[in-house]
Amino acid sequence: MANDIDTIDPATGEVMTLTESNQPLAVQLAQAELNQAVTTAKAFPRDVRRAVNAIMALATLDEETAAESVYALPRGGKPIKGPSVRFAEIVASQYGNCHTGSRVVAVDKFDKVVVAEGVFLDLETGMKRTAQIRRRIVDRQGRLFNDDMIVVTGNAAASIAMREAILKGIPKAVWRKAYEACEAVIAGDVKTLNERRERAVSSFAIWGIKPEQIFAALDIEGIDNIGLDELATLTAMHKAIKTGEQKPEDYFPAHSNAEKAVEAAKGTAAKLAGIADQGKPKADPKTTPKKDKADAKGSAAKDNEEKGQNAGEEGSGQAEQEQPADGENIAGSDGDAPRWRPG
Repeated sequence: MANDIDTIDPATGEVMTLTESNQPLAVQLAQAELNQAVTTAKAFPRDVRRAVNAIMALATLDEETAAESVYALPRGGKPIKGPSVRFAEIVASQYGNCHTGSRVVAVDKFDKVVVAEGVFLDLETGMKRTAQIRRRIVDRQGRLFNDDMIVVTGNAAASIAMREAILKGIPKAVWRKAYEACEAVIAGDVKTLNERRERAVSSFAIWGIKPEQIFAALDIEGIDNIGLDELATLTAMHKAIKTGEQKPEDYFPAHSNAEKAVEAAKGTAAKLAGIADQGKPKADPKTTPKKDKADAKGSAAKDNEEKGQNAGEEGSGQAEQEQPADGENIAGSDGDAPRWRPG
């Protein structure tokens, strides 16, 4: 038979032939389910025009659904918009006659990544598409996530992998207009632009993100430069952060380092102040009077030296016998008599 499969009996080592009658029950059930699904798809083929209209109607049902249908990806410090997981679910459900799924296939703690795989199978054409997504399971300090966070990251990777498989398996011509309509619903119209600007910017305040950080992420100068496209991008970014698919620092790197930068600036200022203080003489109220007395005593010693030189011209011969020829006459700092030291 065409479906016969050769296998080895693990107990006896005998080569056995698996047929449809002696295959495991789980294999028989899966095969029967797939055959029935293909048969049904062939009997009731999809209506592409109906699918296009249904996707449009569901994706733009209300503003909230439209906002969930657009996703912003942080790439190179700038957000890039695209269809979200929720949008892919709507597309697959209305396209019909297809199977979709995803799973985590590997958790590599050595390379610190989790790998998820998404699958799309078109039952009418037999076309199958798969997509693999790798997500890192370490924080910014390079420390490995705990088990709960690894599970959460794996689930997020599985959802993204299924989205990629669906949108690659279903032709873009089927869902392109619906996606563009979702962006238009999010952006609104010019009449409500000012109100929507303020609401979009203030919605990020719950994560401690300042308007200046938003303007920098969108590469604009201020709130007046936020147009309909920027509003759609901000809405997609807000939804991605709110659902946990992205973190605030993915879009606003300065957000995570703001406090550290302030502390670093304070530390640098303190160090510079300390260096400057080292170069300044320290005024001690206890030692200041002594210094003044020492200066006065030194001045008196200098006066006595000058008087001694004038009065001692007569006995200069005797002084020359007591001092070395190459000596140098200096006055002590404490006001004592002049003393000699070698030159």
